[in-house]
Amino acid sequence: MEKKGFIVDRTDATKAFVDYMSEHGQTAQVLNALTDGYGGPYDMIYANAVLVHFTSRQIVKVLRRAHKSLKHDGLFSFSVKIGDGTSWSNAKLNLPRFFVYWREQPLRDLLSEAHFDVVFWKESKTGHNSENWYHVIARRL
Repeated sequence: MEKKGFIVDRTDATKAFVDYMSEHGQTAQVLNALTDGYGGPYDMIYANAVLVHFTSRQIVKVLRRAHKSLKHDGLFSFSVKIGDGTSWSNAKLNLPRFFVYWREQPLRDLLSEAHFDVVFWKESKTGHNSENWYHVIARRL
């Protein structure tokens, strides 16, 4: 994104990952998506594999916060795992992490209720263990 001329504000919920980015020459700060202010207004918020850790009730909060932090017609880009229910996994980081799985229509409904219009929706098999993911870009209404 920076190579395309965008100014990027990197964040993560964990200090360990913020430290990792810093060690690799990237400026970042700790941000709790449920309780911290996002700043802005931004042209886009990109949350790659972030919303997978939030329940549907928590995602409603994140969508509201993202909407508030975007410019008019700003974009919210994110990815979530496809499926039903929840799980815990130690994969990749050897630390327990909580995951929530999604189906298309309930997620589209939440986006609509949060005043977003979906402009891109793609299903793909990516990541560790070749899991199925939705990749979504929604425009702030």
